[in-house]
Amino acid sequence: MAEYKKIKSALISVFHKENLDVLINRLQALGIEIYSTGGTQSFIESLGVPVKPVEGLTGYPSILGGRVKTLHPGVFGGILARREHSGDIQQLAEYKIPEIDLVIVDLYPFEATLASGATSQEIIEKIDIGGISLIRAAAKNFRDVVIVPSQQEYLPLLEILERGEAGTTLEERKWFATKAFAVSSHYDAAIFSWFSQGEPGTERISLNNGQTLRYGENPHQAATFFKYQNTNSGINLSNAKVLQGKELSYNNMLDADAAWKSASDAWHSVTHLQDRQAVAVVKHLNPCGLAVAGNIMEALQLAWAGDPVSAFGGIICFTGTVDGEIATWFDKKFVEIIIAPEFTPEALEIFGKKKNLRLLVTPVRPEATKEKIIRSVSGGLLIQDEDDGGDTEFRNVTVALFDETKMNLARFGVMACKHLKSNAIALVTQNADGSFWLTGAGMGQPNRLDSLRQLTIPRFNLKPGLSMDDTVLVSDAFFPFRDSIEAAQEFGVRYIVEPGGSIRDQEVIDACNEFGMAMLFTGRRHFRH
Repeated sequence: MAEYKKIKSALISVFHKENLDVLINRLQALGIEIYSTGGTQSFIESLGVPVKPVEGLTGYPSILGGRVKTLHPGVFGGILARREHSGDIQQLAEYKIPEIDLVIVDLYPFEATLASGATSQEIIEKIDIGGISLIRAAAKNFRDVVIVPSQQEYLPLLEILERGEAGTTLEERKWFATKAFAVSSHYDAAIFSWFSQGEPGTERISLNNGQTLRYGENPHQAATFFKYQNTNSGINLSNAKVLQGKELSYNNMLDADAAWKSASDAWHSVTHLQDRQAVAVVKHLNPCGLAVAGNIMEALQLAWAGDPVSAFGGIICFTGTVDGEIATWFDKKFVEIIIAPEFTPEALEIFGKKKNLRLLVTPVRPEATKEKIIRSVSGGLLIQDEDDGGDTEFRNVTVALFDETKMNLARFGVMACKHLKSNAIALVTQNADGSFWLTGAGMGQPNRLDSLRQLTIPRFNLKPGLSMDDTVLVSDAFFPFRDSIEAAQEFGVRYIVEPGGSIRDQEVIDACNEFGMAMLFTGRRHFRH
C-alpha cells in the first residue's frame, strides 16, 4: 500500500492567476497554511482566504523592484530540509523556519515576451530568478515536497486534493518533480538561445508537448511531431491551423512543409506580375508542379499540368485564398492535403464532403526565416542554416546573352530547382501572359546527366505547344563535364543556369558557345539531399 505524506503548508507565488482560485479554495478547505508574495498574496486575500506574507519568513520586504522576494534561508530552508534527517530538522527548529510541503509557482513569460518584439531590457526583466530557484529546490526534495511548476499541473494536483486528506505518494511527488525539471530545462534553453544568437558549436533543443502522428515513414514506425521552440519567425508550418481531415502522418508533415516552402519561394521570386499567385504540387518531397500566374486558377492549372500523373495523391499549396471555384475544380481529383492562407465558406462547404482531405491554413512563408535545419545521423545531429532566399545576382558567361525576360524566368527556375532533390534539373517556361511554370523536373539521380536525359527532357516534349525559346534549364550544381551540355543541345535547350565553380567551367562554357547557348552563373549552389 502506498505511503501518503500529508501537505500541511504551501508556498504560492505565480505570474498567471487563471484557475488558481479553485486550488486556493481547496487548500483552505483542507486546513493547509498558505504563504505567498506580492500580487499572488493580494489575489489570495481577495478570495477571503487567510495567507501569510513571505516577509514574515525572511524578515525583508520585496526589494530591487521585485527581483528579490523569496531568495532567503527562511524560505528555502523549509523547502530543502530533509524530514528524515535529524540535523536538518534541528536547524529548522533553531532558526524558527517552518516546513513547506507544497510549492506552487510559475515562471515569468520569457518566450512570450521575446515573441512580442519587446526590447532587450524588457526581455531581461522576464528572466525569472526566484521562481526557477523555488522549482529546482522543491523538485530536488521531492521525497518530502510537492512542486507544481506551471498551470498545466493544477488539475493533477486538484485531483489529488479531492481525495480528501491532502496526502501524496512518493510516486506522485516524483512525477511532479519530473514535470518541474522539464519546465526549468525548457526555460533555460529558451534563454540560452536568445543570448547565444545562433553561436556556432552550441545549441540547446527543448521539445515539449509532442503530437503523436498516425505513423512514421512506414505504418509499422511510430512517429511524433515536436514544435521546435527556437523558431525565430512566428509564421511556420507548426503554427498552421488544421480545419478538417484525418490525422497527419510523418510523410504528410514532410510533404506539407515542402509544398509550403516551394510555393512561398516561387511567389517571392516573381515580382513582374502585380497580382501574382503561386501554386505548388508536391509528391515525396519534390515539386512535380509549380507555377506563378496572374490569377489563382491559372496558377493551379499550370502547376497541375506540370506532371498530372504524379499530382495524384499529392500535396497542394496556394499563396492566395481558395474559393468555391477552386474547390469545385478538385471535385474528381484525389489529393491528400491543401494548404492556403484562407478558405472561403463556400470552399469549406465543398471540401467538407471529402472527410479525409486535410485543409491547413497558414500565411505565405517569409523570404528569410533564419531557421535551422536539423537532421539525425547514427549517434548525433546535423544542424545547418536554412537555405533562405534565392539568387539575385547573375553573371552571363557566354557570347549569347539572357535578356531581361529570361532573367526573371531564371530567378523563378532557381527557386523551382532549389526544392528538387539533388542531382536536380528544372525546366521552366514562360507563357505569353507572363506566367511561369515548371515544365520538367529531374531529381534524385546519382549523376546530373541521368537527371537531364532520363527525366526532364522526355516530360517536356510530351507537353504540346511548348518552345525551348521560352524555356530555361536550371541545374542546382555545376555541370562537371560538357556531356550534359551536349545532351541538352540534342533537345534544343538554348538557355542554361547553373552555379559554376567547377575546375572545368571553361570547358562547359566553350560547349555552350559552340552550340550558341546562353549561360548564366549564379555563384550559389542549392544542393538538397
